[in-house]
Amino acid sequence: MSKFKKKLEKYHLTNILDNSEEYQYMSNHKSFSCDGSLGWKPRTDVFENNKELVIIMELSYVDPELIEIENNEEYIAIRGYRNEAKFLPKSHFYKMEIDYGPFERIINFPFKVKISSLEKAYENGFFIVKIKKM
Repeated sequence: MSKFKKKLEKYHLTNILDNSEEYQYMSNHKSFSCDGSLGWKPRTDVFENNKELVIIMELSYVDPELIEIENNEEYIAIRGYRNEAKFLPKSHFYKMEIDYGPFERIINFPFKVKISSLEKAYENGFFIVKIKKM
């Protein structure tokens, strides 16, 4: 069982996954164009340079050990979980804009990539994925 699914079980959220039509579709199909079928969508930049496709995802306060990548020749799915900030006392909030809980982004590759070259890093709250072009 994946770390992501274990985290959902810990917070009793597996019914979101198991009952979701989008999740069933993702589980049963190799390729799809659905994006953000589960939870919130982190802001993401996707661009290319001469050598590679680069994906940069804003994921501050997300444990990099809980970020999962699923990919094939056609897409990459990046998913994980952001815990609620423990350093904030529960109070009366006037504005809440920070998303917590499960997240997912699915990005279809705009060209052929060499999956075996996938490199990932987590730096200063950004999750960075680089995949060489074919």
